[in-house]
Amino acid sequence: MARQPRSLPSGYSFHITLRCNSRQFLIAKGLRRDVLLAVLDKAKKQVPHKLYAVCLMANHLHLLVRPDDASELPKLMHWFGWYSAMALNRLSGRCGHFWEARYYSTAIAPKDHRRVLNTLRYIHANPKAAGIRKRFYDPYSNYGHYGRLECDGISEWHPSFLQLASSLKGCSRRYARFCQYYRHKGKGGSRCHWGSRMLKRLVETNRSARSKKNRVSPGQQQLPFAFDMRLNQIPEDWHQIVVRFRRTNGIRDSDKSGVFGSYFEGIRVEVRREILRIDLVCPGFLVGRSLPRWVCCQAALMGMVPGIGG
Repeated sequence: MARQPRSLPSGYSFHITLRCNSRQFLIAKGLRRDVLLAVLDKAKKQVPHKLYAVCLMANHLHLLVRPDDASELPKLMHWFGWYSAMALNRLSGRCGHFWEARYYSTAIAPKDHRRVLNTLRYIHANPKAAGIRKRFYDPYSNYGHYGRLECDGISEWHPSFLQLASSLKGCSRRYARFCQYYRHKGKGGSRCHWGSRMLKRLVETNRSARSKKNRVSPGQQQLPFAFDMRLNQIPEDWHQIVVRFRRTNGIRDSDKSGVFGSYFEGIRVEVRREILRIDLVCPGFLVGRSLPRWVCCQAALMGMVPGIGG
């Protein structure tokens, strides 16, 4: 049976999903993802296009692209799949198919701003939804390009993003606020085929662990190892492209401290307010006396009022 032709309307953006063969974790190592970033940059010279979003996971990747000529999308993805498979097979010492079946593509109208923003947020939220990151920043996702307004050398801002506000900082703040409301929806279980029904009595399964709420797709599982085995060296120009991308989108110290910084700052303000309130109502009351227990505990942790006990 012939394959159905793809819908390639002119001027549309396309959400691309490409998965590794047999859902294996073939791009879990950092060096292999570096190769993919370099190939994405090289693909711009082969088929002119704009790359708006990218996220590389352990066994699949997400792209949001808009070719200058929509009919050139199959040519673009064919070249990307062929070149990346050749490079990664040579790097890892394997052979055979690297990518599974055809790529999935969904066309998005340029005037459908809400759908564009939802797609951008979905792509950028993949590491957080998988439990790999606590926030949206990831060295192999271009969320930092939107959140920090820094150029990573590969991707560009989508026109729908630029229409969020009159200034770039306003667009970034609104998009960050929009991403905070994202709630991941778990994927449903696989369909029960005849083989599953036949082997149901032969295989012992833990039903509670395989419930729909706890089920996680293979591409969103956190791997037990977190090291990069450098089997080979990539070209220097590829390395420079990757360094720039990861430096723009990677996690920084300010991102780690920002999770609890605002929380502790609020507590610090409340402690100061309570101390000032007591001192204004009864001057000299604190001399030789005790503060409320919650004030003393927080003040002792922050070193604000040494020598005062609860």
